[in-house]
Order: sequence, then C-alpha cells, then structure tokens
Amino acid sequence: MRLSTRSKYGLRALMDMAARSDENATRLKDLARRNNIPVKFLEQIFLALRNSGVVHSQVGAHGGYTLARPATQITLGEVIRVLDGTIAPVSCTSQIAYEKCSCPDERTCPLRVSMNQVRDAIVAVVDNTTLADAVLKARPSARRANNKG
Repeated sequence: MRLSTRSKYGLRALMDMAARSDENATRLKDLARRNNIPVKFLEQIFLALRNSGVVHSQVGAHGGYTLARPATQITLGEVIRVLDGTIAPVSCTSQIAYEKCSCPDERTCPLRVSMNQVRDAIVAVVDNTTLADAVLKARPSARRANNKG
C-alpha cells in the first residue's frame, strides 16, 4: 500500500499539531511553512478533516485549527480513511470500496488471499497507532529508549 500525498501531508500536519498540543489554534500558513506543504493543498485537506470531525476551526484574530479530540484518540487509520477513503492494496480486498477483480474465482485467488493478509496487517498497525503514539515514537529520547529494549 502506498499513502497518497494527501494522506502524508494531512498526517504530517496533524502530528505537528499533536506535538504542539499545548498551544492555541494553529494557522494553516504556519503548519504549511513548518511542514513544507503548499497552503492551498493543506486548505483542501483540512476542509475534509474538519467535515469529518478530526479538527475544529476557529475564526478571528486567534483563529486557526485545533484537534477535535485529544491526539490519543485520533488514529492514523481514521485520518487515512478520511483522506484516501480505503486501506487496501487492491480493490477486491477493500472492506469500504470493494470492487470485483478480474480473476476467475475470488475465493481461491492466491493474490487476493495474500493481499487480504497485507491489508489486515496494515489496518492492525494504523488503527492501533494514534497521533500521540506517532509523535512519541519520533522523539529522539523515545527512539533511544526503544532501541535499548
């Protein structure tokens, strides 16, 4: 599976917000600058994230975006599904956007069986990893502690 640029940018921006959760609302132009993301593209991404309830927006002098829930309650899988729609290496393994494949018998197709396992492994990781988990794993002190064990 390969994440779209939309999901990569969205996740990077949300992780940036999660790492700075003690700050007030974040302006998109600041998020875009810090994460090297085009502002117009980030606006489209955050519209989808706002409409799905992942972030809240505030207008005014101190406006911007905040996470709608704590970073410990937003999973990478939730964000990917909002921005990409499905998590599946091939469309016949998607549980959300299933499409029949061209193989003679889906039930016995070895490629589909293998790709179901790939999908399940990816889903297990992204649905059990929160923004907070990802931010913590990326911190240098956390990496050193994980490498010692």
